[in-house]
Amino acid sequence: MASVAPLPEPEVPSSEELVESWTTIVLAYTHLSRVLTAKVEQATGMPGRSFDVLVRLLRAGDQPVSLTKLTRTISFSSGGFTKLADRLEQAGLIQRQPSPTDRRVTNAVLTPAGRAQAEKALAVFVTELRELVVPRLGADGLGVLAGYMERLGGPEHCED
Repeated sequence: MASVAPLPEPEVPSSEELVESWTTIVLAYTHLSRVLTAKVEQATGMPGRSFDVLVRLLRAGDQPVSLTKLTRTISFSSGGFTKLADRLEQAGLIQRQPSPTDRRVTNAVLTPAGRAQAEKALAVFVTELRELVVPRLGADGLGVLAGYMERLGGPEHCED
């Protein structure tokens, strides 16, 4: 049986390299998020936070999503999210529903108008991702980046 060589010790970056790398990541993410949000808002009139909520509900399919979970996943205060949910409900884009299993929980679901708005906004978002991100990273690079970001605190950390 052949012996397996031990993995080399990872290089430990200097403090300056750590800070520089992290700053680059944060600035790039922030810049792209702003650009993508502006493109969606320009094409649909939908503010970024509304887009975040509607797309999360769209991706949930026909499953209702608790308002608490939505608040956490878009990193909003509960008071701020309540106002946003009120505006989305008044616009006829979402509907609040009591949870059938827990009286303390209120869920949100998309209305047909909300689904149409979310699908339109998501199409713009995906088009912009294809134009702004994929040419710079390639499909493989995007997958690698997503994998690294998931390790740092990806979708599983936002679930109930």
